[in-house]
Amino acid sequence: MRPYRVLDLCDHRGLLAGHMLAQMGADVVQVEPERGNPARQLAPFAQDWPDGDQSLFWATYAAGKRSIVVDPGRDEALWERLLQSADLLIESFTPAQGRPSWLDPRVLAERHPHLIHVSITPFGLEGSKHDWPDSEITLWAAGGPLWLTRGHDDRPLRISVPQAYLHAGATAASAALIALADRTRTGLGQHVDLAIVQTLPQCTLGAVLAEGVAHADFVPRRKPGDDHVVDLSGSGSITRKSKWTVSDGLAEMHLGIGLAAGPASNKLMTWMRDEGWFHPTFSNWDWSTLHENILAGDVSEADLDAVRVWVQSFLATRHKDELVGVAIQRGVRIAPILTVADLAESPQFAARDFIDTIDGPFGPYRMPGAFARGCPDGFVQPRPAPRLGEHDAEVRDEWLAGRRSLPAPAVAHNMSDRPLEGLKVLDLAWVVAGPLMGRTLADFGAAVVRVESSRRVETARVMGPFPHGQYDVQQSALFETCNAGKLGLSLDLSKEPARDVVRDLVRWADVLVESFTPGQMAKWNLSYEELRAINPELVMVSTSLSGQDGPNARYSGYGNHGAALSGFQYIVGGPDGRLAGPYGPYTDFVAPRFGLAALLAALDYRRRIGKGCHLDISQVEAGVQFLAPQIAACSVTGEIQGAVGNRDALMAPHGVFRAAGEDQWIAIAVENDGQWRDLALLMGGASLERDERFATAQMRRAHVDELEAIVEDWTAARDVQWLEQSLRRCGIPAHRVQSIYGMGADPQMREREHLVRVDHPLSGTAMIEAAPFRLSRTPARYELCAPPYGRDNDRVLRGILGYGKDRLDALATADALA
Repeated sequence: MRPYRVLDLCDHRGLLAGHMLAQMGADVVQVEPERGNPARQLAPFAQDWPDGDQSLFWATYAAGKRSIVVDPGRDEALWERLLQSADLLIESFTPAQGRPSWLDPRVLAERHPHLIHVSITPFGLEGSKHDWPDSEITLWAAGGPLWLTRGHDDRPLRISVPQAYLHAGATAASAALIALADRTRTGLGQHVDLAIVQTLPQCTLGAVLAEGVAHADFVPRRKPGDDHVVDLSGSGSITRKSKWTVSDGLAEMHLGIGLAAGPASNKLMTWMRDEGWFHPTFSNWDWSTLHENILAGDVSEADLDAVRVWVQSFLATRHKDELVGVAIQRGVRIAPILTVADLAESPQFAARDFIDTIDGPFGPYRMPGAFARGCPDGFVQPRPAPRLGEHDAEVRDEWLAGRRSLPAPAVAHNMSDRPLEGLKVLDLAWVVAGPLMGRTLADFGAAVVRVESSRRVETARVMGPFPHGQYDVQQSALFETCNAGKLGLSLDLSKEPARDVVRDLVRWADVLVESFTPGQMAKWNLSYEELRAINPELVMVSTSLSGQDGPNARYSGYGNHGAALSGFQYIVGGPDGRLAGPYGPYTDFVAPRFGLAALLAALDYRRRIGKGCHLDISQVEAGVQFLAPQIAACSVTGEIQGAVGNRDALMAPHGVFRAAGEDQWIAIAVENDGQWRDLALLMGGASLERDERFATAQMRRAHVDELEAIVEDWTAARDVQWLEQSLRRCGIPAHRVQSIYGMGADPQMREREHLVRVDHPLSGTAMIEAAPFRLSRTPARYELCAPPYGRDNDRVLRGILGYGKDRLDALATADALA
């Protein structure tokens, strides 16, 4: 990204976007007011007293940027000259705070038609909630993931490190690069309207689609006081028993049941037997068919509880540092739950040289390095976050010295309005992390051919939600939303003739995306080196849990294991220290955002230089990017981030409180003393407003138990909609904890058209999620449902590859098309 210049006006809501572009070589200039960017005041801090040079949030997510002090409203001439020299403008001014006139997208488009202007706002620039005040926890509530993550008292729990704005920032980087790809065709920039709240339903693993496909009780939860509930998963997914104590910490493991998950549990039993742990009953269970015994009444929930106790007694004798090796060697689906201190000392990260050490104003600090590997010159050496105005003189000298040569508007007639028109993608990825990259490419015009086999059923097909709750691997809503817009080709890659088809598709393709365990492609003679010989300009993306090399490379697991290996399982839980972990395979929600940005940058590099590359995306390393400030804090102060429930280090009250009615909750974040006074007057009048215990944020945090009890006594007696509206009128960030069954009725999601129906040959229609951003000139299109098995075989084999009858007959004879 070295040729490109970026003006970055983001606060914490989008700071990561510019950091990612800077990591890939773009010249990112942070435009700051005289008092400095508000993100300079965000925890954690290198020292107790916060100031602009002590924030480790700023130190990590502003690293690689330059800083200038400019007031665009006062120095209009300078601002105009900077815009003329920039390729991208990224900003996060919110409607609730008031957006300045000099950021009007229409005016900027008229004056600077080459400019790509990205607006990152809480709810988008349009819609009935566009001007609602925001905080991280209220957006997490509005977007769906908060409702799904429950503490042991059934209270919705956030991740203890704010995540919503990071999902938005990472998504904004890709959105900007899609708009940049369009500018290379047309010479024209455009406006990107990104709604932070729309980036978050991806973190529900398709659960927000359950209502739209009429799958009731898609996410069953055991509530306090419920009677007997048989947990057919065997993992305690209802009771949340996936966290296990080992001798020196915790481990993440599901005791899986059924054809897909049961074999790993059988391998656990074999490991235990080999270590001398034998049980006359449990050791002989076949976990692949155990559900049949449960349904027949031969195995009770008491039996399942007993086997968990037995397994726990064994795991208590093991050590964290042996678990990855056991998983690799024995196929047991287990992972150590790592802390940020463990991450900094990870042998895997050391082998991949992933953790960087940077000299800051407070001394050296450590932080995650490049989020992808493999593209020559794709990433630059990190440099410290800038001091306020540090680069005023040099930026003015470089950016304002003469006029840059900017792209001329295209003159071609009937040009497509699809920015990735002409891009050809071969998609061999499965489940979520890989397929979501191809899905976004298809949304914006790429031709994506997805290869899979009905003989090895894709995991996303078996997870649902399903229409009317009826299991059907051809109609899983999760599979639909991950693969809409793609062509489908059925190939059994265990057959050499099928792999020959892949080689022919590589000749056709610009991009190949795969997510097999490292080494599998080489076993099939489909390694990057072999495919590059077929197509030297191929950009290949390999996404896996730990990356393509290092001691953990062959570790095979799911995103819940990735969440353990990246530190997230350790930071979701109540103040009592009981861990719940994030909902679902959390790194699967993070990694595609980084992978897509790296892929789009690699395609731009190929366009300019003429060379392909092999991108290595570690899902764990991508996840760790979202904990960068906490890793830095551990390296500077020794602080190890843990789970703190819904509380905040600076704000109080800050949490999730009961509202009137069953399972009704509201998230509230009081950001300052003025908001507290308004809330106190709304709740209890002058007496509460004058209560000395709560006069300052520091005092409110000191009396937080009493404070939260007072707030919940008040909220529990009131309707959640009344609470939302009353708090909004006071300017206090608040939002109901949106149920997955309420997303379709949410006015903002409706007006932003986040849930989209497409025609489906089996169910009539399928529901998918839309892109979380809108491009003003080249919007996404949703015209094709995900492919049922073999739907597009003829179109791909005859139409794209030009196969004739003899070749098709040979493939059928070889039983390769299945």
